[in-house]
Amino acid sequence: MYYMLKMIKLNKMTDYAVVCLGMLSRKSGYPMSASELSKETGLTLYTVQKILKIIVSKSDLISAHRGALGGYVLNRKSSEISVVEIIEALEGPITLTACVENSENLCEASNICFLGGKWNKVNDVIRKTLNDISLNDLLNFGNPFITEGKKEVVVSTIN
Repeated sequence: MYYMLKMIKLNKMTDYAVVCLGMLSRKSGYPMSASELSKETGLTLYTVQKILKIIVSKSDLISAHRGALGGYVLNRKSSEISVVEIIEALEGPITLTACVENSENLCEASNICFLGGKWNKVNDVIRKTLNDISLNDLLNFGNPFITEGKKEVVVSTIN
């Protein structure tokens, strides 16, 4: 199991999206332009613009407002935005292997595979765990986002 989880890695754009959304959360209710976000986060303007364009077009996490007082704002509180929503906005559905239901890729060995969709349970547990972690959890370093209660549920679900 450790080997499999070690291979799961988010791309840089998803990581940067969390940074941008986190900054919007800190400036809640105040529209921020792409250039302001770039200055505040240290990311290049091009990167911030690309991330914002993707998030606006593929999710309802943020809104873009035009004009002199315009900019980008979160549509919900950071505690109401799950990590799954952020990941899926940037990378598409979370699928560990091509064998998982709703995978964008087809499994080349499906006609001879003895696993027959058994990765679905693992994929569901990982997706549920990420769904239970909010943007606010990532921003709040004082509270670990996997509490003992959640950890026990995850472990019992896998077993």
